[in-house]
Amino acid sequence: MRLIAVVLIAIICCLFALAEFSSAGTLESRYATIIYENDALLREFNSSVRLGGLSYLVGKRSNLTVADEVRNKVDIIAERVQLVLEMYVKTLKFKVVLLPSAREVRRVYRSKYGKDADFISFFAPGERAMYISVDDVNLRIFGHEVGHAVIDQYFRVSPSVKIHEMLAKYAETHLDD
Repeated sequence: MRLIAVVLIAIICCLFALAEFSSAGTLESRYATIIYENDALLREFNSSVRLGGLSYLVGKRSNLTVADEVRNKVDIIAERVQLVLEMYVKTLKFKVVLLPSAREVRRVYRSKYGKDADFISFFAPGERAMYISVDDVNLRIFGHEVGHAVIDQYFRVSPSVKIHEMLAKYAETHLDD
């Protein structure tokens, strides 16, 4: 009897672990692969990135689910950033890694670069990936990181960090003009 109880507990624990794992996911959009740990992060990202003056662009696209809405928002922002910067990348592709908090962003940055930084998001050019705190994201922050992705893939030789940052800041500031 005791053995059966232990086996049942083990099975239940495995099922919970699988349920947690299966809620992790990826979404593919035209420009991005969005990676998230659970559906709650995806929903929070979706509600935090408000298109504001760009919302009329969503009307041209079909939003059936949160995932569809996120795909559409990411693509609209990527297209808008290219337009603002006047940098059109033929095969623009990047990853968006959604993290729950700035603390997690800092942890990932430290593990990748061996340095501490007080970031709420960052772009890793070698991976063509942005890491974003869902707690802190908004249209401007996301647009800034997409700006880094566009700039990184537009130039054959990447500009200096200062120029990169200046152009990303320009994209962020003029997204909804």
